[in-house]
Amino acid sequence: MSPRPAKAPEQSAENTVAPTPAKGGDARSRTRGDAPQAILDRYLIERDRQGRPARFYRDHRATEPMFRDEGRKLTTTQSYPDSVADMLKIAQHRGWTEVRVSGEEGFRREAWIQARSLGVEVKGYRPRDRDRQAAGEPSVARSPSSQYLDERAVEDRLRAASVVVKRLIEDPDARTRLMECAVQRLHNLVDPARTRDRDGSRDRRS
Repeated sequence: MSPRPAKAPEQSAENTVAPTPAKGGDARSRTRGDAPQAILDRYLIERDRQGRPARFYRDHRATEPMFRDEGRKLTTTQSYPDSVADMLKIAQHRGWTEVRVSGEEGFRREAWIQARSLGVEVKGYRPRDRDRQAAGEPSVARSPSSQYLDERAVEDRLRAASVVVKRLIEDPDARTRLMECAVQRLHNLVDPARTRDRDGSRDRRS
């Protein structure tokens, strides 16, 4: 009985960031290599036949690029937080205010969370409650009748968000951006009436 042929290794899924179809006029860039200079300086780059940046490598030892620029989409076989952040910064630079992500769930989750700090809308991933916490957004479980949070609730949410961000996001810069956005979003949900009542009570006691 002849031995079975060795099973070919499974290929990583292609993870993709692409702009959604524009409504009305479309001034968004789809030019390969159109990226912030800071990102172009950060990677070792292989160019296409027209000399445009096409493959972005972390260092000279890497056999696979961190991500590829195909003009109309950005692709990667990995889900490193820093490379996901850079892909989204390129999307933002090109005016892709709304993108569709596809591929592995971990990649889509990472893209959704990080996109919240850049003001980029993401289709293709349905966030869980902990993802919303990591992004500093209100839980969908909160009662619709409760429009505002008190300051103690804000502090509790920020502590919870900090724990989730540390677990889900490895890149320190991304953590800082997300926590700054979380602070802003949650403070916008502080009940102005409760704040005035608290300040008034403090004034009366003084």
